[in-house]
Amino acid sequence: MNTAKADGAISLKESMLEVEGWNTELYQRNFNDFLDSQPFVLGTLMDADEGMDEGAHSWMLKAVLVLKWSFQKMGWRATMLSEEKWAGIIESRMEIYEDFQEENGLDLESLIKISSSPNTLSELYLYVAENNAMSNEAAGNILFLLDCAVEAMEMAVLQDKTESDA
Repeated sequence: MNTAKADGAISLKESMLEVEGWNTELYQRNFNDFLDSQPFVLGTLMDADEGMDEGAHSWMLKAVLVLKWSFQKMGWRATMLSEEKWAGIIESRMEIYEDFQEENGLDLESLIKISSSPNTLSELYLYVAENNAMSNEAAGNILFLLDCAVEAMEMAVLQDKTESDA
């Protein structure tokens, strides 16, 4: 079991390095392919920049592309997540975050621990945070958006497996 988690972390780190090495044209082509395959998820993330400066927002989008690239490299296919499923993820995570913050405030480490994939979320969040100075509001917003994106991408992969198994 531990090797799967370690392999996932290694894959994510390798993907970060690969995406960093892409030239502008390759990055844009992969980003556009991602937008075509997940228009609701990526469209929302592109519009959601509240409290973030342009750099942090760009890095958050890059982190989600890294996740997609990592899944792709592992051979995990993802089908398009419907607008309804994506809205459900946002609503569900928003409720969890609001309830958590009422009792605990904006404790990012604890929020990461209650996510569906804490290791993945932690790696992606650190990828953005280490490359940007952010206010607490921006950090909280980025964590929330990454959390939603991780859950969405996992659901899109599981949805594909479920549909292909049926």
